Amino acid sequence: MGCCAGSFAAPDDVNSLKKIDVFFRSTYNQAREHTLRDTGPIIIASGEDLTLLHAGKEIKSIPPPTGYRALTTISHITLSLFLLLEPYGEGRISSDRLEQLQQLSRLAESAKVTVTEYLADDLRLAEDQITVINKSCSLIDELIVKQKWAANDLAIFLEQVKPQILQNVKLAAKFRIDHFHNQMMTWKQNISEREWDRMRVIVSGAAMPRKHNLAVQYFSKLFGVRGEGLKITYAESIFSQKRALQILGTNLLDTQIGVGYFGDPWRMHRDLLGNAAAVYLDGMTLSSPETQRD
Repeated sequence: MGCCAGSFAAPDDVNSLKKIDVFFRSTYNQAREHTLRDTGPIIIASGEDLTLLHAGKEIKSIPPPTGYRALTTISHITLSLFLLLEPYGEGRISSDRLEQLQQLSRLAESAKVTVTEYLADDLRLAEDQITVINKSCSLIDELIVKQKWAANDLAIFLEQVKPQILQNVKLAAKFRIDHFHNQMMTWKQNISEREWDRMRVIVSGAAMPRKHNLAVQYFSKLFGVRGEGLKITYAESIFSQKRALQILGTNLLDTQIGVGYFGDPWRMHRDLLGNAAAVYLDGMTLSSPETQRD
């Protein structure tokens, strides 16, 4: 019994370790809140919207140009049509999806007037969008009659509409960047040079568009930095303002820990156990027992 007495921690010992971990997390959260209070101004970019947190106020950006909304919505019509077909494979179209196709057709038809109004300054571009709508509705009509589809149906449709959709993508990027820049220059008029230099940016976005993210690219050029870092924080799959601010606070506090505790500002921006794990794994053989016997 004596040789085993020290092998297992008593319940009180385990609880004391847990209490230390809880205490650590509490002090970390407290330090993060303190760091955030001393940070600012802050820009939060989420989709097409910007929010400025400055001097105790929360200021929302003006809406983007109506033309931007028209271009992105037309693209959504064609993508919705794709999503009602391709993932399910060729052949019979279920009754539920036939109803969805009919609904999509009605929505697309009803959007024609709005598209023309939103793109009133460029009637040629508006006509191009109406053409995409007409081609989409034409394919839907054919599918509803046949109640089935083949890969060639979708291939021909995409070949017809894709050039305009790609053009829409280029124009939408221009619209959004111009929208961001006009708003930032308006806000800059009421921000001191010192505050502008201290500005931090949070980009809230999904996981897949993180690479080459439009907002990250824009703010990188605006502030003369190379992508994500101390100036720009990407809050992946985070769309709550409170949580996004916590991500920024973590970024800033972990940099302080890296500098003051480890002498490396980026040490906490990677797995703390990562370096040691790489060294240990280099000396291990992870073959299965069957492989080792061979």
